[in-house]
Parts: sequence; C-alpha cells; structure tokens
Amino acid sequence: MGTAPPKRAPGAAPSTVASASAPAARPRRRGRADAGPFWLIRGFLVATVALAFSTLERTEVWPNRSRLIASFKAPFFIEHKVHIGSQLPNVQLLLPSAADPEPESYVMTQDLFNGKQVLLLSTPMAFSPGCSNKHIPGYMQALDKLKARGIDMIAVVAMDTPFVMHAWAEQLGASEEFLFLSDVSGQLAKSLGTTFQAGPFGLRPTRFAMMLVDMNITRWEIETGGHLESSAADKFLADLS
Repeated sequence: MGTAPPKRAPGAAPSTVASASAPAARPRRRGRADAGPFWLIRGFLVATVALAFSTLERTEVWPNRSRLIASFKAPFFIEHKVHIGSQLPNVQLLLPSAADPEPESYVMTQDLFNGKQVLLLSTPMAFSPGCSNKHIPGYMQALDKLKARGIDMIAVVAMDTPFVMHAWAEQLGASEEFLFLSDVSGQLAKSLGTTFQAGPFGLRPTRFAMMLVDMNITRWEIETGGHLESSAADKFLADLS
C-alpha cells in the first residue's frame, strides 16, 4: 500500500520537485505558411535558372561544348561605343599570311576601307562550327548578289593571328574574293565595344555584319546569345533590298 503525498501547508510555496522533472516545452516549429517570402524567393531563383538553361539549349555557337561553357558564348548586353551613322574607328589590323608579317602586313582600317562600300563580317573565332559552316559560307554563296549591290570589298575579321586567318580562308576557299583580317590584339573589337568573356576561350569579339560607305557605318546587325540570325547572309541581304 503506497503512502499518500505530503500535504502542503496553507500559504506554503508549491514544490519545485515535480516541475523540475517535467520536460521543458519545445518551441513551435515554423511551417511553410510562416516562411512565405523564403519560398517565393526560392521559386523565383529556380525559375530563373530554368529559363537560363532553356536559352542555352538553343545556342548554336560551339554546340559540342558543355552548357556551362555555352553561357559565355556571347553577351546578352553589349555597350556599343559607336553606332549607325558613326565612322569606323581607324585602327591597325594585320593581313593574312602564312609567313612572319612584313611591315606592309600592318594596315589601317582607313587605308583599307576609305572610299569603298564594304561589307565587314566579325566572327567570334576562326574555324568554329557556326562561323565555318553557316556564317561565312552563306555570304560566299551570295557573292554575285553582293557584287550586284555595288559592294567593293567583303572583309572578315576575328581576334586570331594572321596565320590562323590565312589557313581559315584557304580551308573555306574564300581567299580570292574575301579579305580575311587579323585583329589579334582586339583593337577593332575593343574600339567598337563588342568584346566579351568567352569562358576558357578568353576575350572574344561577338558576331556581326556591318555595311560601310566611305568608313561610315550605314548598317550594323550585331548578334547576342551566340545565335546566327540578323547577321546571316539571307536575312541581311533581304533587308538590304
């Protein structure tokens, strides 16, 4: 038979023994409803990443590279330093050559283009799939149409050495009708404001097609995101008519 608990005298303080042995109340855990802003922010970030990868999936330059590298293929926002109606900056370029450059290999854009109607094509990288398979061949196929429109010169420029530009022109079979120019130090691309960081490929110029009349820019179709759209030969020539 158990013993009854001792009676508490009137006015005495309650015993602390029982309360000390009782477990402490746990704080209420926050539910999802309490973390509304957190879930909104998380959802926004997930949607942004999904949209970014969806965009990269459609990128055409260097298609065999990883999607992470593809994110560096071309800028989405470019700060142009010159605009339509401006004069092309007078900078030094190099003529293509299989041998060491001679003094006459260094040419100024003004000496090359002044007094002429010129189609200037910029490519991110020589021998890259988008440039070699679509961009330049498209203009090669439209050569008669270009001449019929009074174009005196078609020049291709990239931030590659004159040796690379020479080999590229030979591979494409375009060395007779097209002038391949080396902007190896990036003077032209930097003066136009069209350089971008292409991941492991370093600083590269973005793709564009430009019409020059006596060194004045009369039309300029510059690409973003690595696509070949507005600067493609069929689109560019259709808009010229």
